[in-house]
Amino acid sequence: MGRNVLLLYMSIFNKNPKIQTQTQTNEGAVRYLIEEGETPDCILALCSETVRKKAMVEMPDGSTCTTLEYFRDALRRVGIPAERLVVIEVPDSMDDEKKQFQAISQLLEKIEKEDTLFVDLSGGMRDTAMLLVTAARCMRDLRGVQTRRVIYAELRGEEPVAHDRTQLYDLFDFVTAMDEFFSTGTAQKLKSYLWSEGEKDPVLHTLLTRINQFSDDLALCRVRKLNDDLNQIAQALKETPKKGQNLTDLFFRLLKDRFSTEFAELLSSGEKALPALVSWCAKHGMYQQALTLLCEQMPEYVCQHLFVQPTPKGWDYLADQKQNKGKPWVYPLFHFHFCRLALLQKGRWKEVCTTNLCLTKSKDDAGGNMLFRVANDAEMHNYLNRVLASDQLVIDPAIRPQLERAALHYQCVMQYRNQINHASANDLGLQSEHVRPLDTEHIKETLQKITAYLNEIRPLKRNVPQGIEEIPVDAAIPAGTPAR
Repeated sequence: MGRNVLLLYMSIFNKNPKIQTQTQTNEGAVRYLIEEGETPDCILALCSETVRKKAMVEMPDGSTCTTLEYFRDALRRVGIPAERLVVIEVPDSMDDEKKQFQAISQLLEKIEKEDTLFVDLSGGMRDTAMLLVTAARCMRDLRGVQTRRVIYAELRGEEPVAHDRTQLYDLFDFVTAMDEFFSTGTAQKLKSYLWSEGEKDPVLHTLLTRINQFSDDLALCRVRKLNDDLNQIAQALKETPKKGQNLTDLFFRLLKDRFSTEFAELLSSGEKALPALVSWCAKHGMYQQALTLLCEQMPEYVCQHLFVQPTPKGWDYLADQKQNKGKPWVYPLFHFHFCRLALLQKGRWKEVCTTNLCLTKSKDDAGGNMLFRVANDAEMHNYLNRVLASDQLVIDPAIRPQLERAALHYQCVMQYRNQINHASANDLGLQSEHVRPLDTEHIKETLQKITAYLNEIRPLKRNVPQGIEEIPVDAAIPAGTPAR
């Protein structure tokens, strides 16, 4: 069973000549906890030299005592044994970083993992309050020790009046949680912090639900759900929570402002959010998510803006591959025509390919690693010549340069994703000049180039050549016999 531990910086006793009853501000915090049924089992008190040694408190019998002695007696009067008070000696001045570090270290040494913390901010100077808050947050992050209440007491009349300021303390958590979400896409802290408030307000509850869904879908790379998630977040932000006597309305407005800044491009992109999503992921170090987004959505995005599609012969070829059944044709097109680049290795063309460009099975490419080689510009140009000559694809000739760039970019995406997903530390068995360096700097650079390219083709519209029957980009390859 954990202890209730009160952290405080003991305030100096100062008698008000207009008040006969002698009190001290820290007493107010102790009494408040007792009234709330949370009597401290341990009081960790930072005590300055003045508090410990200067006899400045006048007792009823005419004697004087130190503030520390007075506080021990005050604890006894409310039923708290003197041994529960643990004194941590500190100097009168705490403006030195070394002294602050020593004080925090001593506090942390005396807090146990199962403890629950209560923080009294009444005593000392402003920096001592920050010192106690820092200690509490350190214990939470390092050992999972939670802070239940943050209290501030002030002298009003003859008795100190205590105020619960936990919600203001929690504002630190809110800022941290918000920063975590916008930095990493993780909404766990944000959800746990605001969920109780969300239960009181349906508007905030809806927003939190949408944010959490976006976070989950991003973490699990459910790429086809992200656009819908963003639309739902945008809709939730248009609502207004009910006015209350708490900080809910403020938190909502802070969230709304942050979303408006951080997600401006995402929320305004609609169905064409892929470049903005990739850019956002890359900016926040979410490289695997960015690569997965490109792997799953780039083929459809490119084919929405550039006309390329399989011929009837090419459709039959794609449909003949069992793994393509039921998939929209755009992904197999990119995968089989633009990534099966063992075809491009010098001297391997006739060895690994049939005359209609289908790969033959061999022990060398059975594992699939050799199929994700990155070509150079000349190789891609020559390869596309062969594909077109074999009557596999039909394109709009005007967009051929953009199409070749799309294929080259997609090769990089697939190679990076393959290396990361398989924890590859080798060169995939390929020639080293065709293997992208596996480090964050090169991945980020590649993602920036791809994002710029996707934004470049964004204004373009598919131009179907005359006499060609257009295949919708979402048309799926039938699960049965080839359809064309």
